[in-house]
Amino acid sequence: MNNNKSEMTKPRFFLTAISTAVLAVSLTGCLGGDSDNDTPPPAAADPLAVETQQGTVAGIELNNMRVFRGIPYGAEPERFAAPELPAERTERLVLSEEFATSCPQPDATFGDYSDNEDCLYLNVYAPPEPGDYPVMVWIHGGSLTTGSGGSSYEPARLVEQGIVVVTINYRLGALGFLPHSSLADENGSYGNYGLMDQQLALKWVEENISGFGGNPDNVTIFGESAGGHSVMSHLASPGSAGLFDKAIVQSGSYSPTQLSQPAGEAVFGQPLVAATGCDQSPDVATCLRELPVDAILDAQAGSYLPVTGGQVLPESIDERLSSGTFNQVPVMIGSNLHEGRLFVGIEILQTQTGVTAANYQDKVDALLASDPREYDRQTVADEYYQRIVALENIQPDDPGRYARALSAINTDWRFACSNVNQLQQINAAGQDAYGYWFTDENAPSILPYTVPGLPWGAAHAFEIQYVLADESTFVERGATESQVALSDAMVGYWANFAKFGDPNSTDGASGNVEWSAVGESGTILDLDPAQLGPVPATSYAEYHNCDLWADPETQAPLTP
Repeated sequence: MNNNKSEMTKPRFFLTAISTAVLAVSLTGCLGGDSDNDTPPPAAADPLAVETQQGTVAGIELNNMRVFRGIPYGAEPERFAAPELPAERTERLVLSEEFATSCPQPDATFGDYSDNEDCLYLNVYAPPEPGDYPVMVWIHGGSLTTGSGGSSYEPARLVEQGIVVVTINYRLGALGFLPHSSLADENGSYGNYGLMDQQLALKWVEENISGFGGNPDNVTIFGESAGGHSVMSHLASPGSAGLFDKAIVQSGSYSPTQLSQPAGEAVFGQPLVAATGCDQSPDVATCLRELPVDAILDAQAGSYLPVTGGQVLPESIDERLSSGTFNQVPVMIGSNLHEGRLFVGIEILQTQTGVTAANYQDKVDALLASDPREYDRQTVADEYYQRIVALENIQPDDPGRYARALSAINTDWRFACSNVNQLQQINAAGQDAYGYWFTDENAPSILPYTVPGLPWGAAHAFEIQYVLADESTFVERGATESQVALSDAMVGYWANFAKFGDPNSTDGASGNVEWSAVGESGTILDLDPAQLGPVPATSYAEYHNCDLWADPETQAPLTP
């Protein structure tokens, strides 16, 4: 098998309530009544004014869409408690181009500082004409510590495909995911407040989206990174059953075993309680709830995970998938060729310290520290250092060799091999699973800086723009004609999956390469602008050394 990826052979329209009412009025006028009646016809309904369970919202027209930014789906949440729906409004809520505030977070690469806890808002983007459209709910990424459903995402091309798109905020960091037993509810559950927010947003969609032209019986949840991990968590959560009909997981397969509530308390809860001084309080919960937001942001971890053993997640993603007891819906799931480069590159830029012969082993050890299995980390580091030359077509004396090797370990261990395992688990449960591999090695950069010796390539998060960026934005970043073509194909696949549970057009009109479920063909789709097409799932697993990561204690050296 040649492990060089670049050399691999890759083998209706519905009547809406508004249109029905108009038709009824027309028929009434034709079938009876005084033809000389001077009563004026009823005024046409305003497509930008929508009744919701909480009151009327008035949106705007923007880029040939009906846009509703900043709709509250939850009241200002009580800290470290389940969210609640907002109160009913008596006055119309007039919206604008502005987004509502993000949830509290530090200033970071993919998020701006916020300290406002009144942050449970969502945005709705709908086609200009009323209809009964499929709905896609986007859950943003950001390590569960940063980000929002705001301006980073441009859904116009999905809307052009006849989709209603919803983007959401949810509580982040310690405020969204702190597991500490002092915060336990009456059921003994704690943590996962951000997942509860997401569930409340999905319930709001179920109850209200028809007013915006969306079909509440055809809802797809999709997300990337921490958003993808959230999608996987909803597949595992009993409380999410019935709230969605399809799921798309983009680079979200990491850490499928998650952490138990007690383990999460040890890893995340106790350090924050100690750092804030609340461990000295006779009432830890009250102390935490009364802390200034900035004190929590300063003390919180750089990333979080949902915890298991409570009501939201009785069992982990891996337990539910392996037993087949997850919320069974069609799933699209994939990862990127160079996931790890984003994390290694950002660390180099932030610390102004490269990956060198002197610190390479320490960085490998730190990366794999959360892996409880006992195996020789030095062997892994040495073999990846040797392997990267052939794997990525670089010279033996390339100064970025150590950074690329570290990035490849991050990609394979954290993302790729969990991804292929989850594909297999979903397929084994009898559910349709469509796998993809985003491999555009020259993807336009989503970052304004570069790292010497470490090209971004098909890095983590770089595929988002192919679906959730306007074409003008994409071209401004340097997209070529072939990359725009790939982007158009991806938008079509994502939209078709939301419509039909199958990424292929049902009328054969899309012109895209056929994308088979992994159980039908044993293949996944290689999203490469130079050669879009299926590749064996075994080739993906081999490229990413998944035999090694399945059992690193027994594997032979990793030479390609």
